[in-house]
Amino acid sequence: MKIIYTSENKIFCLDAETKAVTEIPCGKIIKYRDTVRSIQQRKEWKSSGSGAAFMGMTADSIDPELLPARITGLGICGEELVYAVNSEDVGSIYHRSFDPADDTEGLVRASNDFVFGSFDVKDGKLAVSMGANASFLHISVMDMQGHFDEYTDGDTTEENPCWSQTRNGIYFSAAGHARDQYGSVSATSPRAISFLDLNAKSITEIVSDEKYDFLHPREDKQGNLYFIRQPYGGEKPDGGITFKDVIMFPYRIIKGLFGFLNFFTTIFGGESLKSGDSADGTKAKNRSQKDIIIEGNIINAEKLNKINSASDDSSSGIMPLSRVLMKRSPDGSEEILRKGVLDFNLTDSGEVIFSNGKHIYKIDESGGETHIAKAALAVNISIN
Repeated sequence: MKIIYTSENKIFCLDAETKAVTEIPCGKIIKYRDTVRSIQQRKEWKSSGSGAAFMGMTADSIDPELLPARITGLGICGEELVYAVNSEDVGSIYHRSFDPADDTEGLVRASNDFVFGSFDVKDGKLAVSMGANASFLHISVMDMQGHFDEYTDGDTTEENPCWSQTRNGIYFSAAGHARDQYGSVSATSPRAISFLDLNAKSITEIVSDEKYDFLHPREDKQGNLYFIRQPYGGEKPDGGITFKDVIMFPYRIIKGLFGFLNFFTTIFGGESLKSGDSADGTKAKNRSQKDIIIEGNIINAEKLNKINSASDDSSSGIMPLSRVLMKRSPDGSEEILRKGVLDFNLTDSGEVIFSNGKHIYKIDESGGETHIAKAALAVNISIN
């Protein structure tokens, strides 16, 4: 069994038997960043030398590795890998071989009008979330030639589409938007799981609760529905203002003012106020770990790792334990399979492969759990 997943915007293939991990190059992102790097190099003469320094012109400090090109979906179609990338306002879907040495890629579809979210592949068809931007995605069915039919619309966001294993339809996670008097989105409802019946052309809500978000539905061949449940809007650290916050107000105001002045002098004077920053805009290497935002959860990996490690679960990861993997039987009964789950998928035989942000595990049909391998922030899990 091979487990394909993305981690920190790269694609990896994990052999579950040998534990070997191979990176599969994402040609779209590589070419995009190479193009930007080439443009920067061609413009470098304008911002180098004594003349440029006298005029206050500095080199473009944008690191191509940090440019907004992100893998948003991953799947398997026959003997090929399919992946979606959003770079700035352009969405594209490509297919390629699993062989890392084969850099040939075929285009399924690219568009300036759409960005793509996650998708699921079945019989050569993609159930895909796509829309004008990442906040307004809707469900479509697309073939490998890029032709598609839209099935949902409205002031909503529909994500995580998954083909049903027992009916001709698609499960997905959906949330509605409320707008203020100026037409701006002022609130988003809890995400519920719905089912799109492609025969009847109808949508039925399956799982909802005003206190929770329901995400990433998957159905097995017995009709059991698996999904992730988390507190509505995600779990945020330190929800209220504490006495410590009041004491720290002056420090934070001064820090914010200094940050603004540092930005101003760096942009217009070419030098930073901080000795740890070099003149060319590169930052000092000693940085505190930044928070990660995952589907509404503000994750400080180091802090959550300590909290989870202090619990009874020795195999915990970096996700809040309030984010749980659920199994819903056809009769409507539900059970929690695992706490602290980042992402998961199902094998054809009914096993669950899941990530907790640090490791990948397998849950067999009897409920036994087996560690497979280390994998940081493994998402978009697919199984070959």
